[in-house]
Amino acid sequence: MLNYIKNNFAVIMLLLIVIAGLGYPFYSGRSFMAPRLSEIDRNCYGVDVPDTIKHRQVLLFCSCIHTVSIENRAEKYHYCTTQVNKS
Repeated sequence: MLNYIKNNFAVIMLLLIVIAGLGYPFYSGRSFMAPRLSEIDRNCYGVDVPDTIKHRQVLLFCSCIHTVSIENRAEKYHYCTTQVNKS
């Protein structure tokens, strides 16, 4: 058995890397792919996203805008911009 593992170590490692790569999005909650534009449009409807927010953080910014309980629009945008830029 030990001789079999030594002879096929490269193939076994390749299979482990492929399996880990396929399981990564489920384990971490982060996908390799960018979100679809329709998903961003649906979640950010009515939100003016500033240019300082990076593309991968747009959904986080929009969810912050929708969930924060600050009534003043300028304060809300300032708060969410600083929160997103921290992360």
